[in-house]
Amino acid sequence: MSAPLLQVRGLHKAFPVGGGWLGRRRWLHAVAGVDLELQPGETLGVVGESGCGKSTLARLILRLIEPDQGEVRFEGTDMGGLGRRELRALRRRMQIIFQDPYASLNPRMSVGEAIAEGMRVHGMADAAGRQERVRELLGVVGLQADHAERYPHEFSGGQRQRIGIARALAVEPRLVIGDEPVSSLDVSIQAQILNLLVDLQERFGLAYVFISHDLRVVQHLTDRIAVMYLGRVVESARSEDLYATPQHPYTEALLSAVPVPDPTRRRERIALRGDVPSPIDPPSGCPFHPRCPRAVERCTTERPELREVAPGHVTACHLAPL
Repeated sequence: MSAPLLQVRGLHKAFPVGGGWLGRRRWLHAVAGVDLELQPGETLGVVGESGCGKSTLARLILRLIEPDQGEVRFEGTDMGGLGRRELRALRRRMQIIFQDPYASLNPRMSVGEAIAEGMRVHGMADAAGRQERVRELLGVVGLQADHAERYPHEFSGGQRQRIGIARALAVEPRLVIGDEPVSSLDVSIQAQILNLLVDLQERFGLAYVFISHDLRVVQHLTDRIAVMYLGRVVESARSEDLYATPQHPYTEALLSAVPVPDPTRRRERIALRGDVPSPIDPPSGCPFHPRCPRAVERCTTERPELREVAPGHVTACHLAPL
């Protein structure tokens, strides 16, 4: 196996909440010790409920925010030890596609200017070369060359996301992080964008970290899936193994909510009790135990660590088979 493109080790991030003259400062633990690896050309899905830390993890990987603990290595380089100039050069090979394509585009910049901006910042080609590259990228993502002269408000949501994808590709990255890139789109448009991402991966040899709250969306796109709960990875496996034999009760509950496209089949829905605990004051023991239908006494006092239950399949559950 080749060297990992991306390695994440022991990543922690907490944000201060409250404080001031009279208040007591508390900490929201958004990411609480995450380990991940990504091979070149691979797609890793990161799934979980809203608030589990997925988007914070994406920004930590790109070093858009600084971690409190842990390290992120990209192409073998520890990003935490880089200065501003070295980090800018490395970021050319790491790009992100945002959830809201309209909010991520400057309404005062034409589409062509938005796509060319990264190339200009990194000194790629002259003005004429950048314009030619913009026209080429618009064709690659299914838009027309003359769309470069228009502005974001003139496009539909799906078209704006295609523009966001073209902008990410402009600097020739090796890694693209998709932060719920299809969640704001209609279902039919979601399928088009997902198919486009698959085609682009094959064409350019991209590696993806694909963040989503919807296991249905990531099922056919990803090679591996990591399930997050309350800032931690609670299960990780190859996609087909996770869907066939989930080992964590939280993963089982998420899968039970995925619609079955066959009206003659029924899937038993696992209804979790209560709400997601606050990351400001997480439960003792297993963070999932207040909602787990199978929790035992040990789960309330001892936090389970990730352990391998099958080749390439790890889970953080005391009750998973050895």
